[in-house]
Amino acid sequence: MAENIKSFILSDETAQQMVQYADSLAKRICGDVSTSQIRNVYGTVKKLEMQREFDSTAYRQLVLLKPKLAYARGRAEKRKEDAFKELEIALGDAIDAVSIEQPETFKRFCNFFEAILAYHKAHGGK
Repeated sequence: MAENIKSFILSDETAQQMVQYADSLAKRICGDVSTSQIRNVYGTVKKLEMQREFDSTAYRQLVLLKPKLAYARGRAEKRKEDAFKELEIALGDAIDAVSIEQPETFKRFCNFFEAILAYHKAHGGK
């Protein structure tokens, strides 16, 4: 799984697979993870995306989303913890693939996250 996610971030050629994976992930977590819980993290990503450039400060803020995801998982009800863990792993693997030297990797990360959020809503996420 991690290799697939890494390829989504490193290459434009994997866009179709990224969309399929995001759809599948969103469908699996839809009943257990709310849209507002995803948006808590997504808001930070959008702020970073709106910055003029993706620099070391932005990269640091991106990496710090990993503990924020872990915190959200820790706050989740026990029965919903697995869905949070799956989202945390997927986004964590995507964050790990982002590189300061290749700003386009951050753009692809944003595309991946947007696709998860969009499909989550399409599958009835509340």
